[in-house]
Amino acid sequence: MYLQKSSLDKETLIDHLKTYNKCTGVLCFNIDEFGETIHSEGEPCQFCIKFKELSRERCTCSQSHLYASKQSEKIGEPYVYFCPSGLVHFATSIVIGGVFKGALIGGPIRMNTSDDFMVEDLVKIYNFYEDSREILQNYVKNVPIVEPGRVRYLAKLLDIISKDIMFEESIILSERKKFYAEQAAINEEIQNVKYKDYSEHISNYYPVELEKELLSRVKVGDKKGAKLILNELLGHVLFNDGSNIEITRARVLELMIVLSRAAVEGGGNLEMVFGLNFKYLSEVSSLNNVERLCQWIIKVLDTFSECIYNVENINNVHIIQKSMEYINDNVSDNISLNSVAEYVYLSPSYFSRLFKKEMGINFIDYLNMVRVEESKKYLTNLKSALSDIAHTVGFTDQSYYTKVFKKIEGISPGQYRKMT
Repeated sequence: MYLQKSSLDKETLIDHLKTYNKCTGVLCFNIDEFGETIHSEGEPCQFCIKFKELSRERCTCSQSHLYASKQSEKIGEPYVYFCPSGLVHFATSIVIGGVFKGALIGGPIRMNTSDDFMVEDLVKIYNFYEDSREILQNYVKNVPIVEPGRVRYLAKLLDIISKDIMFEESIILSERKKFYAEQAAINEEIQNVKYKDYSEHISNYYPVELEKELLSRVKVGDKKGAKLILNELLGHVLFNDGSNIEITRARVLELMIVLSRAAVEGGGNLEMVFGLNFKYLSEVSSLNNVERLCQWIIKVLDTFSECIYNVENINNVHIIQKSMEYINDNVSDNISLNSVAEYVYLSPSYFSRLFKKEMGINFIDYLNMVRVEESKKYLTNLKSALSDIAHTVGFTDQSYYTKVFKKIEGISPGQYRKMT
């Protein structure tokens, strides 16, 4: 049993923050469980001060830092993110006695020197007065530049400091992270057994193809399409086994495994996904009727979908979700960066930068991924020519489709077809 401190040692915390700042040159500060700054070390960031002054009540910096801190708590490691002004920060949570008590935040920093576009975007988004453009451009030049490869080490160093402050509690967090990784291996094995040993038996009464389509929709962030398929699967489960709560619970748990697998394959954080798996496994035993089970699995779908494409800036959530829905609804059409940007009422250049920043993937790469996933359901029909499939999902020709498919999946469409 570990001894846990009930409060922070403030003198130690301040000393550690001071040491970090002097060694790295990066501003760092401590926030409480409400996102309020308690103490900071380093020269105050004039850019941040001016940004907060200009944006006033629209400033969501505190919410952004608090959100990142809680993400750090969930995954058990530092969380690197962009603040509302477009600068880079990293957060590492502080947990005392099993309770979230705030975090240490490092930043702001820049990872490149091209900041004119960033300031230009801020002026447009927040409708700042024209004189503020030059002021912000001058202030942003004073924000330290850090090479991208060095950022994770700065975040890791801050994490080491937070763990030292938490004493023995950090051991518990490390063990929790290790446990999540073990859960990942266990759940993957369950999935392998399901398809290897029981696929023929299941196919007699369970729509495995729909399950594959659900996995595909979750991977590309198509929440609307995923919900439609999930509802269809739930309807099938309830029609066949709805009178038996234990069988229904087992089927719903299988769907949870499918969703978690999709989240991991889609790029979701492994520890976060399987940490959620552990949480949900402890919840499901208390659900004793079909309605609550259905509500529960839909909540699971929403959470796992957010693990894949988690928009950090709350001001951009609506824009990104709207653009993703448009792409998934019109994947077979001649979609372009310009057409999607027009749909969300942004200029193509600004939308392209926003999409990359929030999604962590270029627009064209995401569009190609959606098209490749869509093409997989046509590949199961051996009568469909590859050229026809390519055009059906929006590719201009078969050779380009084959090239993109192989880049994403590691095999050609023809090889994939043989495996299905």
